[in-house]
Amino acid sequence: MFNWKEFEKTKQVLSHVGGRRYRDDWGQHHLTVRPTELIDWIELIKEDLNYLTLAEIAAVENNIDKEYRFELVYHFLNMGTHQRLNLHLLVNEGEIIPSVKNYYLQADWMEREQAEMLGLTFDRPTPALLLPEGQKNFPLRKKSEVKTWPEERPLEFPKLRMNPNKSEAPYPEESYQWKQFDIFSPVSAGNFEWSVCFDPVKVVDTRLRVGFHHQGLELFLQNKDILQVLQLADKINISAAPNYSIAWAKTIEEMFRIKIPERAQAIRIVMLELARIADHLTVLAEICRNAGQSEFTLFINAREKINELFEKFCGHRQGLGIARIGGVKEDLPHGWIVEYQAVAEILSKNLPVIHKSLIGQNNFRSHTDGDPVNAQSVLQWGVTGPTMRAAGLNFDLRKSQPFYFYQDIDFDIPVGIHGAIYDRYLIRYEEIHQSFRIITQVIDNLPLGDFINGMYDKNYVELLKLFEGADAPTQWHYGALETSNGEAGFLLNFNGTPKPARIKLKTPSFAVAQALQVFAKGLREDQLATCLASLNLSRWEMDR
Repeated sequence: MFNWKEFEKTKQVLSHVGGRRYRDDWGQHHLTVRPTELIDWIELIKEDLNYLTLAEIAAVENNIDKEYRFELVYHFLNMGTHQRLNLHLLVNEGEIIPSVKNYYLQADWMEREQAEMLGLTFDRPTPALLLPEGQKNFPLRKKSEVKTWPEERPLEFPKLRMNPNKSEAPYPEESYQWKQFDIFSPVSAGNFEWSVCFDPVKVVDTRLRVGFHHQGLELFLQNKDILQVLQLADKINISAAPNYSIAWAKTIEEMFRIKIPERAQAIRIVMLELARIADHLTVLAEICRNAGQSEFTLFINAREKINELFEKFCGHRQGLGIARIGGVKEDLPHGWIVEYQAVAEILSKNLPVIHKSLIGQNNFRSHTDGDPVNAQSVLQWGVTGPTMRAAGLNFDLRKSQPFYFYQDIDFDIPVGIHGAIYDRYLIRYEEIHQSFRIITQVIDNLPLGDFINGMYDKNYVELLKLFEGADAPTQWHYGALETSNGEAGFLLNFNGTPKPARIKLKTPSFAVAQALQVFAKGLREDQLATCLASLNLSRWEMDR
């Protein structure tokens, strides 16, 4: 759990070295630097202060009246002390930015994404990530011209090393075979274009091309006010819709110092855990379907019961429109708790039977066994959530930085050993039972009171006037929560108006997709679809 004593120790170090460039806000460190000193600070942050995870990089183009044209924010996490640090890099147009890829592997895609969006120049090649290679027109930039869309080029496979001396034994690489799974392949499931190298039985290398569902979501949200973003956040991951809308509401409430009633906090916890259960059941069903197991229909039927609970609460089967600034849409309807208790009792009895049937079948174990993924690899790539915990890392925001009153709830965080497909299956299965355990405790101790802060129980026009009259923060702030896929949140910057100057989405699927070669290595071709199902890659989280 977050420790203020450790926070003060880090604060003393950073304030001593950084001087006036350091500040702290809402339990997060902030430090402003220039490109020439970036690498020195990165080495200090990682090697001396143990910030081993680079959670996100966000860049914003400042107004012309600002001294510096661009500002980059590097958001770091120390999993040991549960502290967060924001490194603000001030850059003028044309300045070269040192890459931190050699220190944080996950920085590769992050830097490419920001270079693509704002035209930033790094000291390494940064080919387009979400747009086609060879793209000359960048629609997301303020300065863009209408040009011919480049012709899509197929992925180029690395040349295999051949032994020129035919009298000697051939190199192992000579037997390698590349196979491409395009966007229409059942393996890639319409998410991306994937090229896989086999030896020729097991995977030895992969190449990934994303961006097929890129819609410029971050820039689109920047043109919306706080309340409009709240309605759109549900669509980021429709299979667990309440996650992002509640994360957005939580972030705004932190920035504007808005208090929400205890009953609203309890209802949010219930809905977050129901979304976790529904999403995990979907993943378990996909794992079974790709492994050729008929039990996938049983998981689908179980998910339908959760969807019915959402529908009875808010009118939408995916749980859309639950969150409101200052609380939730409505109170739990009459009879809803009885309905939940009946569903929880049925699933608590049926799921162990399905699980026992699965793990006893050789076909299922054959599809879910594979090479282990160690905790160090997962940490280096910035992976979070069940995929991270399956590799042996015990980190969950509900425990490390408990929001609402998770700290008062008795539940366990399941942790795996090998990080293989089977471990990821077990983690998600066990988390379903822990979520039922959480919801039951919350319902048994449901606080009385309002479901929304009375000051914010207004219509859209009145709420907008309320935010326009409030003092909007001008500093960066990061707010996140633990979703079914991992850590999800928003890195925000306001310029004094209800419309954010920059919204950076922190999505767990983005990091997992970048590290896909780590999870696929050593698998057979018939295991690839099962592997992807266990990772639960969301196309909207990847491509934004």
